[in-house]
Amino acid sequence: MKRISVSRFQASLFMLLIASTAFGQSDSRAIYDQYISTYKTYKDAVSNGLPEAEVKKALEAYTQAKRSYEASLNAKSDDGQGAAPTDLTTDQTSSANDVTGLSDGTSGSGRMATATTQIPAAIRNMVQALWSDANRRSPDAAISTIESYIAANPNSPYAAQLKYEVAKAYEQLKGDVNKATALLKEIAADSRHPAMAAEAQARLRFYDANKQYAQWKNTLTAKYSGLAAEYGKYRDTSWLAFPVKIFRFGSYFKDVWSFTNTQDDYLKFMIAYENMAARFQPAPDISFDQFETSTGNKIADPSDVRLLYENSKSWYTRWKLVNEARRSIDVQYFIVDKDIFGLALQGALLRKAREGVKIRFMMDARGTKGFTRKLMGQDFVQELVTYPNVEVKVFNPVHENLVTFVLDPRKLMASNHDKILVVDGEYSVVGGRNISSHYFVDAEDMPTAYRDCDVVVRSTDVADQLDKAFDEEFAERKQTNIVADLWGNIDVMSKELELAFAAMGAHITGSVFTPAQSLDKRRAKALEEYRGELAGYKHLKGFSGFEPFAGSHEAPVKIIDKHSLAGPRNDITDCLVRFIDGSRSEIVMQNPYVVLSDRVMGALKRASARRVRIIVHTNSPASTDSLATQAMFYADWKNILKNLPTARIFTFAGQRKLHAKNFVFDGKISIVGTYNLDSLSEEVNSEVVAAIKSRSFSAELRSGIMSDIAVSKEYRIEIDRNGDAKAVFGPDDLPGKKMWLMKALSKLTFLKSMI
Repeated sequence: MKRISVSRFQASLFMLLIASTAFGQSDSRAIYDQYISTYKTYKDAVSNGLPEAEVKKALEAYTQAKRSYEASLNAKSDDGQGAAPTDLTTDQTSSANDVTGLSDGTSGSGRMATATTQIPAAIRNMVQALWSDANRRSPDAAISTIESYIAANPNSPYAAQLKYEVAKAYEQLKGDVNKATALLKEIAADSRHPAMAAEAQARLRFYDANKQYAQWKNTLTAKYSGLAAEYGKYRDTSWLAFPVKIFRFGSYFKDVWSFTNTQDDYLKFMIAYENMAARFQPAPDISFDQFETSTGNKIADPSDVRLLYENSKSWYTRWKLVNEARRSIDVQYFIVDKDIFGLALQGALLRKAREGVKIRFMMDARGTKGFTRKLMGQDFVQELVTYPNVEVKVFNPVHENLVTFVLDPRKLMASNHDKILVVDGEYSVVGGRNISSHYFVDAEDMPTAYRDCDVVVRSTDVADQLDKAFDEEFAERKQTNIVADLWGNIDVMSKELELAFAAMGAHITGSVFTPAQSLDKRRAKALEEYRGELAGYKHLKGFSGFEPFAGSHEAPVKIIDKHSLAGPRNDITDCLVRFIDGSRSEIVMQNPYVVLSDRVMGALKRASARRVRIIVHTNSPASTDSLATQAMFYADWKNILKNLPTARIFTFAGQRKLHAKNFVFDGKISIVGTYNLDSLSEEVNSEVVAAIKSRSFSAELRSGIMSDIAVSKEYRIEIDRNGDAKAVFGPDDLPGKKMWLMKALSKLTFLKSMI
């Protein structure tokens, strides 16, 4: 039997979301109830496969009820003929970016003056339905309904505003900028609505600026590809061909010069671009949906994601994933300490190497000196590379950058700051933690342990995105492969790694490890040292029965990446500014180092001007592990509070050190990763973060931050008669070591871009 498709009638679904308060009179209520009833009858007839005659009968009844209901909507809107638009939101903070007076604050546009009379509830509900969570995912029905209303009421005083909302929906929800452009041009040409015409023209200029933004991105990528090719030619040319080698170095140097200048020009463009684009940025959850990952995806299927604030559980997660790996392990860390954690991890990797698991392992030369030094450093790591299924690399060896640092001294400091673990192409861990006791030991066992944060994710798509970030740094031109040689492998250290692995496994399960055979003096001493270190970690014994995804959330997750100074990608800063510019109510930032760049400070100023609440949690001189960044914050904090009147700053006051890098935007979007609020993260180092779209996850993360704030101190200022900010309570009240040096460094503000 021929089936009648219900898809043509999806345009009516939005009505199910409209509040009944829009229809206060009894006749309107009856019409609405009849409309809903006939729709359900028709839908059930189709779904249940009833005879065609019954389906058609139900369709006719539904169509008639729909016409009656639409007529009632038009009648209600006619009551408002000649009325000027007014703000529809009930929360001033959420409406700050609403230009038409029709949105509920979630659509994000710009600003215009509000008027004095009330817009009909039916029109309000149409627009709110368009921007509801359900219709954002499938907006065609809601768009069609508004377009039908505009076609039936071309002279309505709300037609231009409604058309503007539809244009935004095509742009933000469907990604159809061409259709949005056509609608905006119609509005711009309509002399009956000069305010909306001006706003449409402004948005069209925003689209033009977006094209320039894309061109800048393409230019950076092209120049980077060119210099990478020139470096390859230079590197592959033998010094025996000295004239050719020098010529190719000159070509490479010229391309580096051009790329560096382009990066500088791009930064200037971005400051101007973000300032003009801010009023058109959508809410953070829409920006999340619009972001295209490095693997080319915009749609993010739900993943299992768990927040890991507790140090011990974060270690258990890594330990379990690595030890249960079957196919592949990708490991990338800024710091891998030569302590029981670094040695035990390498012991686990050695065990997996012997099982044939493919392993890629990269450490940063600046952060991990103990394992990357050629002499008496690489002896442990070289045990891994004796297996053909293992690659180990060192990021950014200093000697590779000596030839180009004259163009930018920061190249000598450029590091791989990523912290990535990907197992079997499905399980991922990303966050702020390095591999060291300071990140995994409970604060009760080590009072100076870091307060840090990670997420563990179960998703092949997220694993692919993290592996893409891994690949772009692992295959970068400035790496050194670690190979087994005499200098780095004077002693066979595999036994020490095996003992570290066994000692760790026994300790975290509360069992006892006894070597199967007697140990020589050196190995016996090593085991004694491992046991001695672990003995102090009394709260690191809960691994038995641990489940990495217990209490996890099901939510869309996207990986946002940034290259080091040598590369073109900086999606993190771009997204961070968009999330700030799109926030309506609250921005929560937890970060150990707050040295705000012009881009981030500009975005926060705009947010504060919209009356968005800004909460910052960071370190004080008493808790910091970085004197230089604390010095720059010491110089800035009063001006931050003065220039951001809706901001509050809280700091740890004791010896517990903050290292977590977390953000929550409007309780909808969370970021957990490696990105610090300083110039090194924004411009110099490679970074990677996970963005999570989930109210429940955001609530858990925000709760964790607030629990830290509960044991912190708040910095406060007052403004004197001259308009200067004076400290009421600040870093001088929470002194740390070498305060005199910190204060001296705070005067050297020209170093800010290098810290």
